[in-house]
Amino acid sequence: MRSGILDGVSRAKEAYGDLKIMVTGHSMGGAMAAFCGLDLALIYRSKNIQFTTFGMPRIGNAAFASYYSQAVPNTFRVTHGHDLVPHLPSYYHHFPQKKYHHFPTEVILLDF
Repeated sequence: MRSGILDGVSRAKEAYGDLKIMVTGHSMGGAMAAFCGLDLALIYRSKNIQFTTFGMPRIGNAAFASYYSQAVPNTFRVTHGHDLVPHLPSYYHHFPQKKYHHFPTEVILLDF
């Protein structure tokens, strides 16, 4: 999958120049999209990547979230307050150092 994405982005950049890249995903696809967005930002050394997910689970610790936020600053995580997936994995109060963290820009929808 990675090689196909990189090939497609490279061909699009060759044909159209420096494009804005938008990466999106839903639920577990959002988690995969997060790694894809980080990969693209590091490979192309670009801050011109927009990343938006819907219902994505937590995927990293505080250090990862901080690193990701610097590498892909245009990041938005949209969740619904009653959706279980964005709150996984759960926090364990006995192991605070093992917490998973969200990215800084999160939109929580409570009622719609």
